[in-house]
Amino acid sequence: MTSMARPVCSTLSLTIAKARGAADIDEAAALYVRSGAAAFTWRPPGYFRAEDFRMFALYEDIFLARMGNALVGILTLLREETFIHCLYIDPDAQRLGIGRALVNHVRRDVGGPLTLKLDILNRRAIAFYEATGWERLTALDDQGIDEMGVKWARYRLA
Repeated sequence: MTSMARPVCSTLSLTIAKARGAADIDEAAALYVRSGAAAFTWRPPGYFRAEDFRMFALYEDIFLARMGNALVGILTLLREETFIHCLYIDPDAQRLGIGRALVNHVRRDVGGPLTLKLDILNRRAIAFYEATGWERLTALDDQGIDEMGVKWARYRLA
């Protein structure tokens, strides 16, 4: 496992592939924990747990983005619902187009619209998704409050 300690070189080519086995899942789980804790500062310490990610991997397609040998991004997809559950980019590799590349890859793979839910407090993520063509849905069941009292909204990419 290679974890980022400094920005990755933006000239390295990005490869995206599905996770293939326990080692890939464990590496992705570590990125989930590291990136989640860095991005979701309103969530309590310990909220992002590797064992939760391993459970997601039982039911979701896991896509890995690598630059060289470094895992720099993950996307998990509930295929039947075409719902992106997780999109996490290593904090040291953000703003290099990795999130956009993962979404585009999965969109081609699915062949149709995608949806996801965002915490309203996650302003950086909202800015990213809105800048890349996602639209906030406005039906009553497209917004809510989670078990910790955090408001969320559903978004769709047609």
